Amino acid sequence: MLTRLALGLLLITLLVSPIRAQTTAPVRDPQALTAIASSLKALTGGTTVNDVILQATANYVAGSDEETGTATLTASGNQQSLVKLYLSNGSREEIRNGPGGAWIGPDGTAHSMFANNCWTDASWFFPVLTLEAVSANAQVSVSNLGPDTSKGATLLHLRVASAPSGEDATTTALITTLSTMDIYLDPQSFLPLVLDFNVQPDTGISVNVPVEIRFGNFQNLSGALVPFEIQKYLQGSLLLDFKVANVTVNSGVPSSVFALPAVASVANIRRASKRPSSAFTPSRVNTGGGQ
Repeated sequence: MLTRLALGLLLITLLVSPIRAQTTAPVRDPQALTAIASSLKALTGGTTVNDVILQATANYVAGSDEETGTATLTASGNQQSLVKLYLSNGSREEIRNGPGGAWIGPDGTAHSMFANNCWTDASWFFPVLTLEAVSANAQVSVSNLGPDTSKGATLLHLRVASAPSGEDATTTALITTLSTMDIYLDPQSFLPLVLDFNVQPDTGISVNVPVEIRFGNFQNLSGALVPFEIQKYLQGSLLLDFKVANVTVNSGVPSSVFALPAVASVANIRRASKRPSSAFTPSRVNTGGGQ
C-alpha cells in the first residue's frame, strides 16, 4: 500500500512539475527596469517610437570582400525590419517579420532565415525599439548583471530574454537561450552603447555565432538622442559600419514593407529548433544584408 502511495505521489509530482514550469512568471529585476526607464527617458524624453527609417552610408567587410555604398534600415516595433544595402558589388537585403525572416544576396535569390535567428529583436540597429519592447512585455525576463568592464569601459550590463508561457520546461529553456540579448548602458548617461546576441548558420546547425552591435555619436534630433554610428561585428570582426545621414521617426511605415518572399513565408515558422548542437564553423551565416 505504501509503495503504491509513493508511486502515486511521484506520478503527481512529475505531472505537476511541467505545469509549474509553464506558469512561472519571468524574473523582471526592478533595478534593471529602472535603468531601462532611465535610458528611454534619455533617448526619447518620454515620446514613444513606433517606427524608424535610417538612411546611411555603409561599409561591408566579409573576409576579402570589402564593399562600400549606402543603406536603408527600416523597423516597426522590435519584430519587423528591413535592411537594404546598396553596395559596389550589388545589393543585399535582410527582412524580418515576426516569426519569419529572409535574406537576398546580390544574385537576387531569396533564402529563408533559420527560425532560431528570429527570436532576438529585428530592430537590432535602433535600441529604443528594443528597450520599449522590454519595458512593456511582461513575458520578457530582465536581469541586472551589474558593472561590466569587458567592453573596454565600465558599463551597466543588463540581460533580457523571452520567457513564454504555456510551454514545457525544455522548450521554454531553449527559447530563452535563443532570445537572450545583452544590453550595455553607460552608467552616467544611460545611453545604450552595446548590444550582444547570438546567431546560428542558416544551414540549420545549432551552433552559436556571437554578434555585437556598437552604437556611438549620439546626436540630438528634435529632442531625441539618436546613434549616428552603428557597427555590427561578427565573431569579433567588423562586418557592417553605418554612418547615419538621415532619420525619420513615426512616419507610419506600412506592414507591407516587411512582406516576406514566398520562400520564407511558407518555410519559416517560429519554433525552437531541436537539432543537436555540433562543432561547426559556419561558412554562411545570415548576419544582416544576406551574407
